[in-house]
Amino acid sequence: MNQYDVIVIGAGLGGLSCAARLSALGYRTAVFESHTLAGGFATEFTRKGYTFDVSLHGVGGLEEGSFGRMLKDCHVDQQIVPLRKKHPYSIRWEGQTIDIPSDVQEYVQLLKGMFPAEVAAIDKLFAGIRRFETGFTAFSSLTSWRKLAGLLKAGTFFRWTKMTTWEAVSQFGLSDRFTEFFTALWPYYGLPPKRLAALYFFIPWIGYHLEGTYYIQGGAQALSNALVEAIQSVGGEVHLRSQVSEIILERGKAAGVRLKKGDVYKANWVVSGISPHHTYGRLLESHNAARRELEAVTRLETGTSLTQLYLGLSCEPHEFGIREEDLILCNEPDSETDYEVMMSGQYMKGNWMLTNYNAMDPTLNEAGKGVIAVTFLDRLENWPSARPEYKAKKKAVTQQILECLEQLYPGFSSKVVVAELGTPRTMQRYTANPGGAVYGYAQTVRQSGINRLKRKSAVNRLSLVGAWTQPGGGFQGAMNSGIMEADRIATKLR
Repeated sequence: MNQYDVIVIGAGLGGLSCAARLSALGYRTAVFESHTLAGGFATEFTRKGYTFDVSLHGVGGLEEGSFGRMLKDCHVDQQIVPLRKKHPYSIRWEGQTIDIPSDVQEYVQLLKGMFPAEVAAIDKLFAGIRRFETGFTAFSSLTSWRKLAGLLKAGTFFRWTKMTTWEAVSQFGLSDRFTEFFTALWPYYGLPPKRLAALYFFIPWIGYHLEGTYYIQGGAQALSNALVEAIQSVGGEVHLRSQVSEIILERGKAAGVRLKKGDVYKANWVVSGISPHHTYGRLLESHNAARRELEAVTRLETGTSLTQLYLGLSCEPHEFGIREEDLILCNEPDSETDYEVMMSGQYMKGNWMLTNYNAMDPTLNEAGKGVIAVTFLDRLENWPSARPEYKAKKKAVTQQILECLEQLYPGFSSKVVVAELGTPRTMQRYTANPGGAVYGYAQTVRQSGINRLKRKSAVNRLSLVGAWTQPGGGFQGAMNSGIMEADRIATKLR
């Protein structure tokens, strides 16, 4: 039977979480995905017997925190095994490797020890973060007019939603050097702190330091597989290798989809988990409102992409002294300079993130096999479209990264069995995201919070979910968009 309550286009985390939440609420759903795996960026691949997690480095609050609550909403919390990380991240800073504590008080003491002249300002910063967290909690828990009194506690939260990360930190009189160190995790969110919305830095920060930082046993694919199982266990369907070519409209309302191979499926509601550019473009070519929306979404600033070198070793990383789970290799302490050199393709001059998957999940690969990934910000324009030039550049960049790792860890190159480079063109090919964007729209102040693209679309009974929409990018943002929209759809379908 090709009739459903809700059809979801795209099996990224936004689409899967939306379908899983609707399934948990009793609605019959079907997900259609063009790729061979469900999960979008939350997937894995294998090369020569090595398993590589495509993107997951860590999430906050996987047990009792905000992420854990989302898992419960989707009925997958019992299928996920949380692995607590020792540290949210580590950083090689001014010749030293520094482990960032999860515990807030330990973190405060570390910062005061490093910046003794700024002790009073550090206390003010952390008091501000606590007010921000109180306000965020009050705001996000509002479910009725009777709870509007909670907004009285949200003053700091609302003020910070209008600030960049740099403005939020430096308002307390802290030095540039402190601010650079404190915000060193900014590449995870796609923009340097002078451009990154404070909202997108501090909400994950709260998760990491107040709720704990975690990895998932089995990697990101374990999360995606659990969401698929939750959908299918109650009669829903997930169709892979099933590209949607058109959203079907009846009397101006979304009423189903047509696949590229011609099959038609009907539903009372349609959810698009792919980019709004493709949703309003090729899937709704004949709709006047969609054409106007396509012009609007195209004018918004698209976020950055990434390049990642996935490395399989014939030994475990600790044999080279690589014991950190996530290590920022800070070669350029100025974040604006770092961003500019990466956007211009000068990769050896900027900062990298090195992820040691053996330290986070020893069961992901067999004992004796090492898996690490080197990640840095990038953009599509840095990579040639012509295949010969593209392959030549991939080979050259791979070699340059390996030479740098060899300098840091002598003997490293001789242990490399697999070296697989994923570029912005790789990201674009597998997700169809414009520019190979991994965070959706750039997470600027103008494109954050209530200013981000709404999930309610210009077409009746069509919703948008995923990193492009409210609340924003990343695993937590994408899943949150799907769950919140599922709850709204459920109220409309009752």
